[in-house]
Amino acid sequence: MKRIENSTEIGAAPENISKYIWDVNNLPNYLPMSDVKVFEKREDYIRVGHKLAAARMKMNLVCEFRRLENGMKLEYQTVKGMRVHGSWLFEPTDKGTNLTYIVEYEPPGWMLGAVLDKLIIAREMERIGVEALQKLTGILKEQK
Repeated sequence: MKRIENSTEIGAAPENISKYIWDVNNLPNYLPMSDVKVFEKREDYIRVGHKLAAARMKMNLVCEFRRLENGMKLEYQTVKGMRVHGSWLFEPTDKGTNLTYIVEYEPPGWMLGAVLDKLIIAREMERIGVEALQKLTGILKEQK
């Protein structure tokens, strides 16, 4: 699997950031997602379907989200669509929170998938992660 990791510091408490990201209704605010539908929701687990717009395509995905380590880590993985596993880590700092976004994915296809990954997919996955952190920083700054 390919791995991409990015982080940023946000002037907000880890609990506020975790709560915002955990609310799947907020996904389209910082990720290129639409048509989010909740299939199952429990205290520390959510299963949703959604469309992801990437590389001029819209992919239908089903993801499972889990809240771990007292909400200081959120993980997700696809159960339908492109194979993706990711996490959000919330580390308290003097100024707020160091928010780290990690995504691991497997390019679709065999040989063609590896070529597409080098040409398009890796850049697109990196762009999505960087833009998500930028958008979250703008949305959540100063939410103490």
